Amino acid sequence: MTADQLGVLCGRLALDGDAVRVTPEIRALAESIVERVRAGVPPDELADDFDDLEDALLRAGHAAGLGPVRSPYEGWPGAGDGHRELEVHTCPGGTCARVEVPGARPVPCPVHRQPMALTRLRP
Repeated sequence: MTADQLGVLCGRLALDGDAVRVTPEIRALAESIVERVRAGVPPDELADDFDDLEDALLRAGHAAGLGPVRSPYEGWPGAGDGHRELEVHTCPGGTCARVEVPGARPVPCPVHRQPMALTRLRP
């Protein structure tokens, strides 16, 4: 689940007013996780850290947590019926499950500090 949690965290870091960015204690935990992922630590090895971040979010009253169902991050919006070839933006480091629909401007990845990778999905 930690790759999914990293995807949710990445999406939340991209939102200006999100609790992950504006709450100092929560931001410090998130930045600690992000720094270790950038350093090459696999997300699966950070399960306890993701649990601590989830607990901090819930204690602060942010029920969205890091779960993909409760999160403001939504995977696959506008993906259509899946019968035609689709392109989506995915994690440039291959470390999380964040997916964004391509738009007019580049989609940044706050974790890897790179634009998200354009990935072609085939039926």
